[in-house]
Amino acid sequence: MRTTLVPTTLIQVPYDLGRDGGMGAGVPVLAETLADLADDTVVVAPADASLNETAACLEIVRGVREQVRDVGAADRFPLVLAGNCHSSLGTVAGLGIPVGVVWLDAHADFNTPETTSSGFLDGMALALLTGSGWAALRATIAGHVPVPVRHVVLAGARDLDSAEEQRLTSAPVLRAQAADLNEALDTLRERVSDVYLHVDLDVLDPSVGRANRFACDGGFTLEELELAVDAVQARFTVCAAAVTAYDPDEDPDGAIPPAARAIVLRLLAARALA
Repeated sequence: MRTTLVPTTLIQVPYDLGRDGGMGAGVPVLAETLADLADDTVVVAPADASLNETAACLEIVRGVREQVRDVGAADRFPLVLAGNCHSSLGTVAGLGIPVGVVWLDAHADFNTPETTSSGFLDGMALALLTGSGWAALRATIAGHVPVPVRHVVLAGARDLDSAEEQRLTSAPVLRAQAADLNEALDTLRERVSDVYLHVDLDVLDPSVGRANRFACDGGFTLEELELAVDAVQARFTVCAAAVTAYDPDEDPDGAIPPAARAIVLRLLAARALA
């Protein structure tokens, strides 16, 4: 029995930093869990296996952009299931309209090539989305326009390195945890009416389920995350959403897929009532 009348396409991006496995392996698991909620599904794959990691990641981003554009043109809701958070660059570019961002994540993903000490590309996802780092590569994404930093709510972030914290301190990002999220969303609503909703599953506390190896204590309960989705929907038009960063090897009890389903049900049911 269908739980929503909203035409939805699952855009699967089953790669982790351009490679098979890892958090990319969680994408088909989530897609199977959500299959009955969507009208169809597509898979974004890199065409050239010889590309280096960064080039492969950006090729995937460009593929996501094309799929989101096509899904929107068909009047469907694009729901991206991705191994990595930098898929967001393609999602937002594919919308073709200015949007704010609600980013739910245990991490800020706000490093740049100049501040990172690990070189972890996915730790730069929100920085890239807001126009910091890899300028020439970002220019290869058709339709990419950086989201103004003041148009971002970052909620649930609790595992940051010092350079990243310094960048955030000097940036007008609206930061929140579960207890004060509504206040941050109210401020964002004064600035934008349309948003991209990004849910990195490690925003959940590991007591709910361990989404990936980067999960850490102090996260949202499932109820808090469901209420967060409700709060976003009550204030904004959600133009696209993503659920990211699930590694089944870190979740031997299989707790995360049903939690992800509960979140997506909340999102799609609210859209059906909008």
